[in-house]
Amino acid sequence: MFRILKKAQKGFTIIELLIVIAIIAILATIVLVNVQNATAKSRDTKRSTDVNAIQTKLEEFYNENSYYPATLTLTDLKGLDEGALKDPKGSQAPEAITVADSTAADSSMPQVDTANDPGYRYVPFGCNAGQCAGYQMKASMEKANPSVYTKKSLN
Repeated sequence: MFRILKKAQKGFTIIELLIVIAIIAILATIVLVNVQNATAKSRDTKRSTDVNAIQTKLEEFYNENSYYPATLTLTDLKGLDEGALKDPKGSQAPEAITVADSTAADSSMPQVDTANDPGYRYVPFGCNAGQCAGYQMKASMEKANPSVYTKKSLN
């Protein structure tokens, strides 16, 4: 009888190495996509929290003055952290919340592209001499549905 002597194998074959590299690449891609989605969702959460904080201050303003402001500045929102007025992804200055035309008859506003125009929108309506009857606050979202987070005046 003949015996077949097998040569002792040392190390890995090229195919084994390629399979391991492919598995690592697939896992790295999955992790990267999940991290990007999680950061976008966290920015959306910050946007909705900021809009809620601004709405609270606007309602306090209304309770003190019986009207909403036609423009929105930090002085109108006493006690609000200026970081709440800055979009988490954008570079919008805290004093520069975009204010829509206060002469508009309705409070509708087109959807805003977050990549090109980040930030928050204050849309007052029913204004007369700087005193408005209502408003909408809007923030463009990245991952949330709907893509625009909206809060309306309570009065």
